[in-house]
Amino acid sequence: MAEGRKQKSSDGHISEFCYVILGIALPALFFVAAYWFDYSRNATYELRWTTGEQAGFNSYGPNLDTKGNPKVLVLLPGDQPRCYLISYSKDLLAYLRKENKTTIPVTLQLHYSFGKICSFTVLRCGIYDLCPPLEQLVQDGGSGDCVEQLDKHALTMSTRVWGR
Repeated sequence: MAEGRKQKSSDGHISEFCYVILGIALPALFFVAAYWFDYSRNATYELRWTTGEQAGFNSYGPNLDTKGNPKVLVLLPGDQPRCYLISYSKDLLAYLRKENKTTIPVTLQLHYSFGKICSFTVLRCGIYDLCPPLEQLVQDGGSGDCVEQLDKHALTMSTRVWGR
């Protein structure tokens, strides 16, 4: 009879151990799932730029807008020049020409869902914070998604932002 009690007592310890493990594993699993399903991070890229006239390929839209602003293309990494951002801005073009470089540092906030980039926001390009002119993403031909190329080519990663 004493053996039966020992066996029962041993089973109780195993059961308590399982509850402790579940108590630790479930919150950890929830934390990892939340991280994987919906998060953001900032990444900086050194991207090539060109004007619509100098692009060397047929880019989307006219080379000047209705106000006479020239088209500036910022080429995303990957199968170039298939994916690019467009801006119509005299100020941006003047800044790029003054810098006298073929590239510009562009900081993007990459938004992830289920471990893959689903969208991005332009935060900074060169000296310009919150570059509103670089908002139109164009994908000319080819297969695949332009935003998938971003994660493969990130140069600098800074803060990770939880839950958009």
